[in-house]
Amino acid sequence: MTPRNFESPQMARQLSVGELPRYRRPDEPAGESAPPGMPIPWADVPAALADAPISAGGKALLLGLLRTGATRMFGGGGAGIEYGSLLKTAAHPEDVAGHVREAADHLRDRRIDLLLIPGMSGYPIGAMYSLASGVPALLLKKGKLTAAEAERYPPGAFVIPSYTGDGDVVMSADPAAVSDIVGRICERQLAAQPGDGPARLVLRCAGADDIIDKATMSQAVGESAVVIGQTAMADWIARHRAETGDRRPIETRVELAAWVTPLVKGYNNPQRHLRDWFGIEPFAGVNVTGLSLDPPAIAVEGVGWLEFRR
Repeated sequence: MTPRNFESPQMARQLSVGELPRYRRPDEPAGESAPPGMPIPWADVPAALADAPISAGGKALLLGLLRTGATRMFGGGGAGIEYGSLLKTAAHPEDVAGHVREAADHLRDRRIDLLLIPGMSGYPIGAMYSLASGVPALLLKKGKLTAAEAERYPPGAFVIPSYTGDGDVVMSADPAAVSDIVGRICERQLAAQPGDGPARLVLRCAGADDIIDKATMSQAVGESAVVIGQTAMADWIARHRAETGDRRPIETRVELAAWVTPLVKGYNNPQRHLRDWFGIEPFAGVNVTGLSLDPPAIAVEGVGWLEFRR
């Protein structure tokens, strides 16, 4: 049995405010006006989507967005899309279920072990991804940043500006949840490698969010995932050795292998950022290639400018 007072020095270490990585979001474009004669009126959108090169799940998601959403200015993010009624405050299977199944297939195809989701706004859709794919999900919860010297944060925590204009926030994972989820993954992988020879544990992570705008948050989550995974795997190995006396070499690797999201702001080109940083192509239900505040409309890859229902 593991000693009751066992504590890994890796997991026990807490970071001060000054040690946390800090990220800065670039300014968001103010949006543009839809070209003359555009957008396609709401009443004509279903017909325009009929033969569009978008998946069935993406089409349903887009129709739900245009029914309930709008474009507006956000205090901490500039011009953006209000999609709360689609992805934050309600869950309508007719709108989101097809996309969730498609994203789950993407996660399974890439053999993802752990899904990391930043903030409560992304957790509703992230939890759906988790249940549909069978991949455990970990919330990076958002907390108010203070300068108090007594504040301490777990490994993998980072600071980033709030999109709603509430100042900087700290994103961090629940250490007990991390230890439990990663521990089960390590147990299964090691059990599949019997004997006394060297063993290898691999943690393939994915990020999930309700939208990818400029990929700053995506980068932060990806880098956090590596720290969180490496720390938790080291902790599990220490516990395993203390419990079993196993002294064989155990190699570990943590990698970010996917990103899934309902919406991506393609006009900010976050896809290039994720390709350059992690070598991955995000999976998105809808690629928004333009945004108009007046009239409220978005341009969508493969379709063109579309009007919100008013």
